[in-house]
Amino acid sequence: MIKIIIILLLLGACAPKEKEQHLKWYKGNTHVHTTLCGHADTHPDTVALWYLERDYNFLILSEHNQFIDPESVNLPSDRREDFILIPGEEVTDYKHVHTTAMNIHREVPPHSPAELSTIENNPYDNYKVYLMKKHTDSIRNAGGIPILNHPNWQSGVPASDIQQVDGLNMIELYNGHPDVNNWGTEKHASMEQKWDSLLTAGRKIYAVSSDDAHSFKNWSVDVSNPGRGWVMVQSEYLTPDAITNAMASGNFYASSGVILKKIRKNSEIYEIEVDEGETLREIESPFIVGYKNEKSEDGFSIEIISDNGKVIMKKQGLSARLEIPEGVKYVRGKITYSRTRSSQSEQFFTWTQPVFL
Repeated sequence: MIKIIIILLLLGACAPKEKEQHLKWYKGNTHVHTTLCGHADTHPDTVALWYLERDYNFLILSEHNQFIDPESVNLPSDRREDFILIPGEEVTDYKHVHTTAMNIHREVPPHSPAELSTIENNPYDNYKVYLMKKHTDSIRNAGGIPILNHPNWQSGVPASDIQQVDGLNMIELYNGHPDVNNWGTEKHASMEQKWDSLLTAGRKIYAVSSDDAHSFKNWSVDVSNPGRGWVMVQSEYLTPDAITNAMASGNFYASSGVILKKIRKNSEIYEIEVDEGETLREIESPFIVGYKNEKSEDGFSIEIISDNGKVIMKKQGLSARLEIPEGVKYVRGKITYSRTRSSQSEQFFTWTQPVFL
């Protein structure tokens, strides 16, 4: 009997490691447009083919208020097996509230201004809160999960409004469209500041990076081209449900160029290791656009960030390990690769998801 107990204990101790060995990293984009929206330039078949041919593993064709069934998209019959389309839509309302509906089973309708004007006893501070709540509930009722898109675009969505929406657990931290103000303006806090504000307030919310591509024919830094932002999802399987569940659990990171080898995080340790070779290969892509910044030291730097956006560790190099201090609410990672081009610093990033303490 004692031998049996010991064997069972050993098997139990090995189980998490065995499961970790089966997990793989999958590259994907959750936000892209096609000719179906009326202001993009490429057919859904060709858009999907673009990502297929560039080693992505999954894609959401997130059209404005149109559900695109993956079965309606024609892809090569001899394509590689590790590429899937995840059903989706960009639920699009006025006041610039847009939400990706990831892995829904049917179309989610928007809410018109006329409809909203007839609503009495609105329990929310403003219509943006109301719309985000309606989007979130409608998307979840359609079997999917919501991602709030480009909260700094146009009039923007402040963190105080997002804070009021239960069930909204993912936001676009980085969006590759040139007009969405990821880094903030006089009117908008940066997206990282908004994210830290939400995390400090106790919201369990994860950060997404996406393309929001509209143009596959005209190439310029001032045009919304593909290939600028993506997520790397760690999952045992490459299926719509598996990828969706992994993202809903925070098992992914958001990137605009930096690739990681390892993320290890729990209530005691936060550890990050960069894949230098894959990062350098990735940023040689002609599609990536770096962030132009003031002169900074070339190479990799790793920051571990906590309450109110405070950097509690920063070091140059390819790896960092932090023993998490007591009393903090969360920790998250930000990895930056800087290089100098034409006497100007150009930066690429990865943001890892927080550990909530």
